[in-house]
This record gives sequence, structure tokens and C-alpha cells, in this order.
Amino acid sequence: MEMQERINNYWSKRADEFGDARYSDMKGRKRENWTNLIRQHLPEKESIRALDLGTGAGFFAFILRDLGCDVSGIDYSEKMLQNAYKNCERLGYSGISFSQMDAQALQFEDGQFDFIFTRNVTWTLPDPAKAYREMCRVLAPGGRLMNADANYSAGFKKMYAEGWTPKTAGNAAAQYQFPASSPEMIRERNDIAKSLYIADEKRPAWDINILADCGMERFWIDLDVNTNIFGLERSAFPAISPEFVLVAEKPKAGK
Repeated sequence: MEMQERINNYWSKRADEFGDARYSDMKGRKRENWTNLIRQHLPEKESIRALDLGTGAGFFAFILRDLGCDVSGIDYSEKMLQNAYKNCERLGYSGISFSQMDAQALQFEDGQFDFIFTRNVTWTLPDPAKAYREMCRVLAPGGRLMNADANYSAGFKKMYAEGWTPKTAGNAAAQYQFPASSPEMIRERNDIAKSLYIADEKRPAWDINILADCGMERFWIDLDVNTNIFGLERSAFPAISPEFVLVAEKPKAGK
């Protein structure tokens, strides 16, 4: 089985778990914190065409809709999209366009979006550099790309190589290293993660270099998302990369 399908199978098996978790998050403080952060970085336009890349169960598509955006959400996993539709019904959202799509081969025209948001997607991809190039292609001049991610694949590789267990990982780190999954699922996740080339990159420096090569400019970065969004101390993640947020802007036309 090729890597893309292994990745899809893994996340599809976790889709229902994610669907319920994101539904719960819509009623909590995380929603408010993410909304405030995203609002700060939306382009100053009256009408914003937004893409939620790797929408999962739709959490960020709903936030973007609440912020007045015209929203499209994509995910490679049809099972994840089923949960996005389910949450639309449970929460009363309409007018969001969801599609099954590969982030590394976007089926959109050049310059179609003013804002692209993605979270915890690039670390899971066989070729995240290709995905970045596609995001930059479909972003309109003056548009912004906002990526919230962490190099979890590097963390999973390191922690298992050093023999970490739920007991030694600490509560916050264990939440990510040992989710509510079977031992077989955790082993599959780690086998996938250690095979991804991004596990060997220093992030987000690597991301900035890739995006700069794509012509992006005016970078903004937050290296303490775990504190600012989740209220977790950085020291709780001794062996995995804390989450970061990276925002980059595409040059305006004529520059």
C-alpha cells in the first residue's frame, strides 16, 4: 500500500473520534481563542474567499464562516468529511462547500482564495513542500496562508526511539503521544511518521524557507501556541515539537 493511502486509512479510522472532539471544542474556550487569533490575520477585505485545507470534522471551517468568510473545506479522507457534514447538521451551519481532495494536488484555479488556513496537516503529508507550492498557487495576490502545525512526526520518532511510555511522557505530552487509540493504531502512526521526510527537518525554519522560495513574504510566527491557545506550558512537551502558527502573505499584484 502506498504511503498516501496508509495515511488516509489511519486518519479515517480516527475520524469519528475527531468528529466528536471538534464538536465539543465548538462549545469551549478553544473556539474563542482560535477565532481571535485567526481574526487578527485575515486580509483586510470586505469579502474573503477562505479555504480550510485538511478540514477534518469542520471546526475551522465553522470558525471561518462565523468570521464572515465564503468557505470551502477539503480533506483527503471521506470519513472525515462525513463527520464535517454531521457537525454542520448538529451545529446548524450551511453554505460551506466541502470536497474530497489531495492537498498536494489542489483542484482549484490559480488565485482562487484570499485566505488559506490549515492545522496539523503538513506534518502528515508524504510531500509537504508540494502542498505548500499548491497553496501558494491557489492563493490570490495579497492573500494570506496560516498554518498551525508541529513536527509531531519527529517527536514520535524520537520518543519511541528513547522508549517513552504514557507514564514517563507526562500528562500533556502523553495526550499527543498516546491518544485514545489501540496499540496497533499507535504503532501504525509511528511507522508512518518516521517514514516522512519532514520528520528530519527543523521546523518552522524549513517551512519559512519553502514558502520564501514560493515567493511568499511578510512572515509572522507564534512559537508558543500551546500556551496561548491551550494554556499548556512549553515544558510539558520535552520531546515533541510544541505547536507553532506561521502566517505568510503573497505579494500584491504589480510588486
